[in-house]
Amino acid sequence: MKKTLVAVLAVAFVSSAAAQPIPPQAKERAAELVGQMTLDEKIDYIGGYNEFYIRAVPRLGIPEIRMADGPQGVRNNTRSTMFPCGVAAAATWDRALVRDMGRGLGQDARARGVHIMLGPGVNIYRSPLCGRNFEYFGEDPYLASETAVQYIEGMQSEGVMATIKHFAGNNQEWDRHQVSSDIDERTLHEIYLPAFRKAVEQAGVGAVMSSYNLVNGQHATENEQLAVDILRGMWGFEGIFMSDWNATYSAEGAANRGLDLEMPSARFMNARNLRPLIESGVVSERTIDLKCQHILQTLIAFGFLDRQQLDPAIPECNPFSDAAALDVARGGVVLLKNDGAFLPLTKQRDIVVLGPNSGNIPTGGGSGFVHPFSTVSVGEGMQMMGKKYRVTVLGNLPSASDMAAQGMVYTSADCKTPGLRGEYFANKHFEGTPALTRVDTKIGFNWKDKAPAE
Repeated sequence: MKKTLVAVLAVAFVSSAAAQPIPPQAKERAAELVGQMTLDEKIDYIGGYNEFYIRAVPRLGIPEIRMADGPQGVRNNTRSTMFPCGVAAAATWDRALVRDMGRGLGQDARARGVHIMLGPGVNIYRSPLCGRNFEYFGEDPYLASETAVQYIEGMQSEGVMATIKHFAGNNQEWDRHQVSSDIDERTLHEIYLPAFRKAVEQAGVGAVMSSYNLVNGQHATENEQLAVDILRGMWGFEGIFMSDWNATYSAEGAANRGLDLEMPSARFMNARNLRPLIESGVVSERTIDLKCQHILQTLIAFGFLDRQQLDPAIPECNPFSDAAALDVARGGVVLLKNDGAFLPLTKQRDIVVLGPNSGNIPTGGGSGFVHPFSTVSVGEGMQMMGKKYRVTVLGNLPSASDMAAQGMVYTSADCKTPGLRGEYFANKHFEGTPALTRVDTKIGFNWKDKAPAE
């Protein structure tokens, strides 16, 4: 019985950890290329350039590699199909739908010559205030894991490398370069890491991206437990471990603790910083070689050194992607209550669609923002159902003057000045004299990184 149990465990470990290893011939070819590179070429190669590229080494036949955001669609100076956000994809509970989403994203990338897509994002929700929650797959480790596997396998089946992110414990955007996610070992492995582990062991994801935050007091790009002991040692990852954009914090820490590729440029892992460390023995040249090896063997395994990534047979406005996006959007709708059997709409109805997004397509910011070819809002879609339904859309927020005319909003005690009077402070505690006081005639602000007065 004991021998049988040991045998079963051994088989289970081998079949899991060796799900999709880098082929030996890819490793051998990568090692030959690394052996022909000068030290300066190797140091240059482990830092990105031009924001979203891995540089070429023309004399060795190594091409330029293009990356693009993001989890919901191809962006960076292009229009593309905008897919439903990650939490909507997970809400389908449908492996086939999410796999088609991954395939659509892969096809859209090939249509633009993109080699590496920077998605999916899989961090588990810890706080409802996390700015990336919309692009992640929810708060259940099993659901997030299964969704990630289908997304990655679908994308990589189209010849495009997926990048799972943000490794690990990304729980908030505020102060993300300094905040530490302090997580005990059991919680880390049972809650926060399963999606990453399945992505590596089952889906064979090509790349892993670090998070900005610290994990238990150590930045993810310098966290030897995460990047070396767990990612490579425990899970057998042989692909590319890259930083999130400007998520690197030192040359020696990143070089010696597992980071392969610093993005978007070599702010720390550059010749100025690394050459003295190599000459003094703090960082070995073998460590730099290994980073180049990881990058090149993964690119070779995906065929990027042997074919053009641009596939002109795939249209940029891709019917397959459009259909997949629509199916995921439909599948992700969750009906909490069907009061009075209102749905489905089987007879003539008077319907009012209201709210700030009834006539607007909400999108996430940053890497989750996509410029779609076309959109249909909920209000517009409802109005296109036919004459059988009388649909009124109250989408735009009323102006302050309109609200004042209805006796709703005034800023003065005598009720003569319509609008919202706001005081804006240059501190988080609303202390001292306001930096700005003004009346806004329409309520609905999107300042992004700017102050209200800019």
